[in-house]
Amino acid sequence: MGHDLTDPVHWQGRQWAVTGYGIEALDGMYHVPFAEIPDAEAERPDWLADLWNRYGTDRDDLAAALRVARSKLREAKPSLARPAA
Repeated sequence: MGHDLTDPVHWQGRQWAVTGYGIEALDGMYHVPFAEIPDAEAERPDWLADLWNRYGTDRDDLAAALRVARSKLREAKPSLARPAA
């Protein structure tokens, strides 16, 4: 069972996708808007632990989706990206 993902689809894994909305589960059950995706330096958000602990979650696929989503956020906000040290 699937659902229509929000356009554009930037990346699609086995269980998760990064879309114009944020991170979406391919089964349509879970979604995380870009506004709730922290940068890599922030603490792990509660939703990530909740999804990782959900039975059947492909943790590697979700971690990949989070990396791609963070990359998309950095591209969208280049003025907020940290300069290379």
